[in-house]
Amino acid sequence: MSLPQTVEVIINGRKFNIKTDKDPEYVKGLARKIESMVERIKSGNSRVTFDKALVVACFYLLDENESLKKQIRELGDEIKRLEEGAKLLVNNQKKIAP
Repeated sequence: MSLPQTVEVIINGRKFNIKTDKDPEYVKGLARKIESMVERIKSGNSRVTFDKALVVACFYLLDENESLKKQIRELGDEIKRLEEGAKLLVNNQKKIAP
């Protein structure tokens, strides 16, 4: 893990200094995605401020994150179920095989 460093990003014309141990280009890429989301939200309503658009973007991102975590849990459960089925098949095969 790298030592923390400060990465300057610009979102909607505002500068933010992000202290992180991630690759600076990765952090800047995240900032570009956030900026794109904020711009899409603001373009839907000219009265939406940057702050409100940023909060809405956070909700969208958290919702997506929670959905993905749920899918990962469900896939993990499915893998366990399939592994158990495979073990049963192997055990049954051993009983049948001479």
